[in-house]
Amino acid sequence: MAHQVHIDVDKLDGLLAPFDSTSAPGFAVGVGLKGRPVYRRGVGLASIETSTALSPSIRMRIGSTSKHFCVLALMLLKEDGLLSLDDSPRLVLPELPAWADDMTIRQLMAHTSGMRDSLDILMLSAPPSAPIAADEQFKMLCQTKSVNFLPGNGWSYNNGGYVLLSMIIERLSGAPLGEFLRERIFLPVGMVDTMLRPLDTDLVPNSATLHVPDLSGGWRRGVMGAPVGGEGGIVSTVDDMLRWLAHMSTPRVGSAESWAEMRTPAASHGYGLGLMMGTYRGLSTVHHAGGVIGGSCQMLKVVDCDLDVIVISNGRNALDLYNLVDAIIDSCVADLPVIQQDTVGAVATGTYYSKNSGRVLKISENNGNPFMMINGMTLPAKRDRSGAYSVSIMPTDIRVMPDGPDFETLNAIEFERTDRLERVHPPASHSEKKELFGEYKSEISELFAFINGNVMRVSGVNGSQDYTLEQIGSDIWMATTQSFFPMLVTLEVSESGILMSSGRTARLHFKRQ
Repeated sequence: MAHQVHIDVDKLDGLLAPFDSTSAPGFAVGVGLKGRPVYRRGVGLASIETSTALSPSIRMRIGSTSKHFCVLALMLLKEDGLLSLDDSPRLVLPELPAWADDMTIRQLMAHTSGMRDSLDILMLSAPPSAPIAADEQFKMLCQTKSVNFLPGNGWSYNNGGYVLLSMIIERLSGAPLGEFLRERIFLPVGMVDTMLRPLDTDLVPNSATLHVPDLSGGWRRGVMGAPVGGEGGIVSTVDDMLRWLAHMSTPRVGSAESWAEMRTPAASHGYGLGLMMGTYRGLSTVHHAGGVIGGSCQMLKVVDCDLDVIVISNGRNALDLYNLVDAIIDSCVADLPVIQQDTVGAVATGTYYSKNSGRVLKISENNGNPFMMINGMTLPAKRDRSGAYSVSIMPTDIRVMPDGPDFETLNAIEFERTDRLERVHPPASHSEKKELFGEYKSEISELFAFINGNVMRVSGVNGSQDYTLEQIGSDIWMATTQSFFPMLVTLEVSESGILMSSGRTARLHFKRQ
């Protein structure tokens, strides 16, 4: 069915009106139709410090939206005859451990390699703002002995994989990543304001400041301590991203075969190679979101209508950003099907644990609406007619189905695999906590944990941070930090120590010393 597209500037202005502030960060928004910009606007401040207004021509971080640019760079090297996507990364990076022999460059692109995520491990021991040397993530990966899962046997979003992909580009091309991206991709498309910005402390003209809310109700700078490459280091403007979205319809950079591979789903939820294929209210979409410390981005193409949407924030809530993108599509496209209402009824509230995978999942309720804590993040959940819960904000096809009317067990179905979880309860006596006291060392040389009372301190090359422990079941603990960027991990007691899991790290072993 062909859908009518109508751009109503007043309606779009109305969607942005709640964020048009002279005292808070905001959004830069662009809409394109059939390759032409039809709406571009900024609301809020580019910098609270200088009271500079945000505009579509100001450089802003696009975060993980950078990933498909990184993939395209590798596709160009493939077209040059310098690599195969089915090569092991160890062919180019021989320093990697033997676990890399069985994984491929394609799996790194698709997040199906199963390798540990170096960025996630770094954040175990310090907040993401902690400075760290440029080569530290690679050194950490070279020290790891275990993996999250066997290559091709699962899907887990992995920034560390894109750290390796960035290094592969540099070694094969002989050029710094930023130079390769500029010369082979950005300039040929006319994206003159787009560039790689490894550090937030780099001085880049015409740039918006990143903002994070502080505990007093004000704002502070958002800064990423680790240098960022193809995993999320690009800054661009709304105007340049509209040029890029138009280019995606009729690419001049990259062959038709390369773009077809990028847009072929490698996982059941639609993730391809640096791009996500999906649907919104019956419309086919290609998109990739991005999040940084103090900013977020969503780049989306409605394929059926050749409608392009780019929204970038320098500090607004990411949920507001996703809702704004949806509202823009709703405003522009006519005759969309009615959104299916959630099923009502009792919510399966509680904390659930899988003995098989170590997964901990928490379902809560607020004003009758279900929320699901998954990978350490609490997100709004939807419930379909079968009673299954799902989330739409993050890339996963997980469906959580209560197994019986008492909600004592759940089945989490994700990527065509079923994981059985049982409701857990904190024991009446917390005397077992004494068994946790002591020091623990991980397989990574400088990553330690020390537990004393209700506090666990994790120390690494980039610093240390304290977690508050909460026992959620027999031999199972939840630990959270109290920083502006909260980190949540779970601990399972093992015979020789503890197994630590976070959003993108599965059962990293810490041996008791």
